[in-house]
Amino acid sequence: MPPQHFVILGGGISGLTAAWYLALNAPLTTKITLLEASNRFGGWIQSTRVGDDRILFEQGPRTLRPVGLGGLVVLDMINRLKISEFVHALPKDAPAAQNRYIFYPNKLVKLPGSNLISGIRQTLSTKFLLKSLSAVVREPFVRPVLPNLDESVHSFFTRRFNEQLADILISALAHGIYAGDVKKLSMRSTFTNIYNMEKSYGSVIRGAFSRNPSPPSDEDMTLVETINRDNEDLMKIINKSSLYSFKDGIGQLTNALVKDLRGKPNVELKVDSRVRELKFEDGNEIEIITNNGKFKGDHIISTIPAYELVKLLPMLPHLEYNPFVTVGVVNVAYEQPNLLPIKGFGVLFPQATPDNRHHVLGIVFDSDTMPLQDHPKDNYTKVTVMLGGHYYETFKEEELPDEEELLHQALQTLETTLGIYATPAEYVAKLQRKCIPQYYVNHHSRLGGLHNAIKENFKNRLSVCGSSYLGVSINDCVFNSAKLALNLLNDSKKDVVVTGLERVDVKIE
Repeated sequence: MPPQHFVILGGGISGLTAAWYLALNAPLTTKITLLEASNRFGGWIQSTRVGDDRILFEQGPRTLRPVGLGGLVVLDMINRLKISEFVHALPKDAPAAQNRYIFYPNKLVKLPGSNLISGIRQTLSTKFLLKSLSAVVREPFVRPVLPNLDESVHSFFTRRFNEQLADILISALAHGIYAGDVKKLSMRSTFTNIYNMEKSYGSVIRGAFSRNPSPPSDEDMTLVETINRDNEDLMKIINKSSLYSFKDGIGQLTNALVKDLRGKPNVELKVDSRVRELKFEDGNEIEIITNNGKFKGDHIISTIPAYELVKLLPMLPHLEYNPFVTVGVVNVAYEQPNLLPIKGFGVLFPQATPDNRHHVLGIVFDSDTMPLQDHPKDNYTKVTVMLGGHYYETFKEEELPDEEELLHQALQTLETTLGIYATPAEYVAKLQRKCIPQYYVNHHSRLGGLHNAIKENFKNRLSVCGSSYLGVSINDCVFNSAKLALNLLNDSKKDVVVTGLERVDVKIE
């Protein structure tokens, strides 16, 4: 028999998705309580309007990709929430979809795009890409390592290609996704698709050109089969798109989830409710003690960061192993249009960039990527500069930049990188503390240990999901939370302990 009262810890995208899927599929007699420690829902998704609401700034995730199983589940959610009319999509042939840059060693370098001729020309004119051509040709003949062996991202790409590609191109990509250090990040857990190419095809190049992708698991297909594809207009737009967001930013998705959940009679949403203690009493009842009251339930779904969960359940292993990095996010808008010297998605800074005194990770060209989110009569140049990440790991608290210093560093970066010397019309500078988990080498094996510990200590009374475990993107978080909710409600799994970590291979490697 499925639990009768779910208590969800954390009101970010993972917690909201878990609550929404439970409410969508559980009987009305099933109670669902969501507890959020802060005064708002949405977690790191923070869409803010400034300048008399004329300008939209994203202080967290800013776009979604319509790819993979997670992409399908998010689109289904948009359809069911009836917010598809607010979708703003970036066409695949737009400059922001085609053009991506890195800053190395002291200049902008355009990366090869989908156009074959321009891609060849760019490769031949870029020294580090030209030097890597022989490594790409050689890669299909490099023998794979032992199955299931994990290694750092840097080690993998150095072994299969060369160190220069790992130091420059791959480290830049890792900055853009994880704000992390490629010499510490787990290949298996961060670049999973590429890791699996070597595992399945013996080569990344052969895997990239294969027409036989790995089929979804039976559990994944169960979730995919629930997807409603009847919104033809939305699917037509998405099929032609590289990225998308909403008129009022990614926050429009979480706001729609909250609004829909508030209309469910068996759902209770609570903010300013930080959990202080969890008491797993005899039988199935669990007491949840917060700063402003007590709750009872029979199953906990924790979507809070692993470093917060370990304070409540210190007997669980590995929750403190991976650090969470802090990122400085500086949104800047200029009244002058077309200040950017190039058109594209943005610029990433490799770890190998020799002079990166401000620890810049990357710059997103927001006015190119999502140009229709601001007031229609305005034509701003809008960018976001991201700094810090793994570079801040060695900083003491007093050494971290404050908002004024972050702004100064961002503006100086825009001057030296893009030649923008104008005065901003609006800006927001913020230090997002401990916002992205770092999946260090052997993260997958540690999750196996955590999975077993939850099964042994809490039977079927505790599950976990969220960015701490199986992916940091919105697509990952939504997909994993939706699958967890359906598994918990599945009568055929009534004798199976569902932890949320079933995907991991739990054998010791």
